[in-house]
Formats: sequence, C-alpha cells, structure tokens
Amino acid sequence: MFKGVTAILFAAVLVACAAETPVTVGTWQLDGEASDITVISIKNGDVAEVSRFESLSGSVSASGEARLSINADSFESYVDIRNQRLRDIFFEVTQFPAIQLTANLDPTMFEALSIGDNLETELQLAVNLHGEVRTVYAPVRVIRNGADSMLVISSEAALIDTREFGLDEAVDALAAIAGLNGITPVFPVNAYLVFERD
Repeated sequence: MFKGVTAILFAAVLVACAAETPVTVGTWQLDGEASDITVISIKNGDVAEVSRFESLSGSVSASGEARLSINADSFESYVDIRNQRLRDIFFEVTQFPAIQLTANLDPTMFEALSIGDNLETELQLAVNLHGEVRTVYAPVRVIRNGADSMLVISSEAALIDTREFGLDEAVDALAAIAGLNGITPVFPVNAYLVFERD
C-alpha cells in the first residue's frame, strides 16, 4: 500500500514538472505591492540612511522587453519635510513624475529555469531620471519561485551617480537647506521585484 501511494505521488511530481510552462511563454507583470526598491544615501561623509519607493509598476514581455516605472512622488525617507524637499527640489515631480527603466533581456537565458532554479546575471538598464537617460549596470539574481512567479533581487547594489543626470546642483541645494556638510552624490540602489505571469 505504502509503495503504491509513493509511486502515485512520484508520478504526480513528474507530471507537474513536465507540465511546467517555460518562462518565455506569456508576459509578466510586476506585483507592485510585493516589490521594493531601496536607496541608501550618505550625508556628512559617514551617516547612512535608507529610503524606498512605494509605488512601482512594470512588465516583461515574452520577447524580453523589460520596463519598470517608479513613481517619484512615492519616495519615502520617513521624514515628512525631507520627503517634500526631495519631491520639489531633487525629483521635481510636477515636471518629471516617473523614473523609467528599460532593458532588453535574452529570453534564452531564462528558458530552462524550473521552479526553485536561479541564475545570476548583470542587467544593462537604460535609466531615465529627470529627463536624462544613462546606462546603469545592475547585478541581479533571478529566481523562479513558482510556476507563474519570478523573483529578481539585487546581488550587488546598482550605483546611481546623480551628477550623470545633471542633479549635482539639486544635491548641493538639499545639503544646504538641511545644514549638512554634504551629501554623497552616488546612491546605492537595491531591488526586490516580484513578477507574476499574466
């Protein structure tokens, strides 16, 4: 009896694995509530603070076109006056309401991923911040954590240099208003992104 049950369960597992839909079938949508992007800022040379964006959306097509939109107005530093200054002076959300990231992925890299499998790669992202587009490299780990669920997490922080986006004066203005000696213009950014298949 026990052997019979074991054989049935084993067969069921094999069937489930065989029926697993390849990653490259269909499109994937970002689960914004389950996802997170955090930013580390350094002020006065050695004081680190962690902030996050609270509103994200995105998708990955079957052909590998990846898009991520970050609502700049959703930046949360956990200090109300600082949030307002960042939105008004740094992001200028009325003129630049969103930060856009795009990438072209190679679908064959992910085609063979089964549930529980993962791989490490480096994404080449086109980042549109404050009307300027620059290339940013982001080392990530991609995990297939379900038949229709993928997790993308930073294996190393991506570095955003605000000077490359013409924001050095805005950083200096924020430091002056807050009475700081300075704010480091390079910000490490980490991502935890959950994608669900349509």
